[in-house]
Amino acid sequence: MGVKKLHSVFMRYVLLLALAVLLVIGVNVAVYLFGVETGAVVPLNRISAAIESSKVMLQSTRQILPSDIPLLCDYALFTADGQRLSGSIEPEDSSFLWKICMENGQTGDPPYLYSVINRELHGEILILRYRTAAQFSNPSLRSIFPLADLVLIAVIFLEILFILVAVSFMFGKYLSKRIDKLLAAVQKIEQQDLDFEIEKSKLFEIDRALDALDHMKLALKRSLMKQWQDDKARQDQLSALAHDLKTPLTIIRGNAELLLDAPLSAEQKECADYIESSSLQMQSYVQTLIEVTKSTDSEPLCIRQVFVDRFLQELKNQIDGLCMMNHITLHWDCGRHPRSITANHDLLMRALVNVLSNAVEHTPRGGTVRLETKEENENLVFVITDSGNGFTRQALKHATEQFFMDDGSRSTQSHYGIGLYVAACIVQKHHGQLILENSELTGGAMVTIQIPCVS
Repeated sequence: MGVKKLHSVFMRYVLLLALAVLLVIGVNVAVYLFGVETGAVVPLNRISAAIESSKVMLQSTRQILPSDIPLLCDYALFTADGQRLSGSIEPEDSSFLWKICMENGQTGDPPYLYSVINRELHGEILILRYRTAAQFSNPSLRSIFPLADLVLIAVIFLEILFILVAVSFMFGKYLSKRIDKLLAAVQKIEQQDLDFEIEKSKLFEIDRALDALDHMKLALKRSLMKQWQDDKARQDQLSALAHDLKTPLTIIRGNAELLLDAPLSAEQKECADYIESSSLQMQSYVQTLIEVTKSTDSEPLCIRQVFVDRFLQELKNQIDGLCMMNHITLHWDCGRHPRSITANHDLLMRALVNVLSNAVEHTPRGGTVRLETKEENENLVFVITDSGNGFTRQALKHATEQFFMDDGSRSTQSHYGIGLYVAACIVQKHHGQLILENSELTGGAMVTIQIPCVS
């Protein structure tokens, strides 16, 4: 099947709609005519012919009986001066009928036609009333559908409406399948998944858009590859430079400590103190640079089985000393957890150490830091709570962003906006979730980390 243009497809469906409408009309008219032929439907001309054929008999018969009245006609029998004698038409309608026919000389008043038969020999006037449209011969059908013509029109209208809906649905489904190929390509490009072949829709207008997307995909792929390569090169350079700086800084700090141990004048000691404090600050900056280079997603996630009890013991050993040095009480509530999970041991340890270090850093002396573990919905959940001032409203929104430094209660000179960012990156690589809140119990910060038991 070749490529089609949209207008030709549209015309094809319009032609299909027209043919279906003509078929519906033809079939319904044929059924109607069959009903006329078989007597199921009585047309107006047949009623008029029946009246004409029985007119002589109705004029001469001594007494008018209901069986003498032609099919599908109502009647009223009057005296010559307009007094009602008998008939199937109600008395209240009979006076109106006499006025219409005899006084006004009308032969019809929609939806009825009238036929006046003068019975001069008997001094009577017979007026017949019948509808202006075809009717069903069956009394039950006639009581439900008084006009057979309207039934035909209504059936044709409903069938055409159904065909219109059906053809519109088919046309919409046809277009939807073609447009889905366009949307699939757009979604792939949006997700930066550029290693795919664009499938053609065989619709000319959409294929043109797909060709444009294909060119854009290739251009974007080349651009991203260059950007990724440049970023990787910059990252490698930054990492190498940060590691290279550690050696001379260690030498400077070591020599500064040696100088401080030697007999110095007050001015010399002050200069040596400056050298040592500045080298410590520079080492902190270098460590931050190293953290930044390690926090990218370029490295593959190597996961293995991690035994949770052993992992938590390692984590506690690292944090105990930090809490003791800062006079912080550590509450360790880690009784509920799975036996093991699949994760990257080192990265997960690093994420939790970062969060716990932040908690210790922002908890005042004599305060408490709490770690709780639990298993929920096949996730290992770590809840870390401190008794500090908690997150500000701005920090709750942006604290996991790289280099975010809040001006509020949790900012310090040693905080470079990297700890929670690194933790969030690691949790994301494990397909987990990091949630920032403030604890209602302590008023401090509460960080929840959810890691799937099977990554």
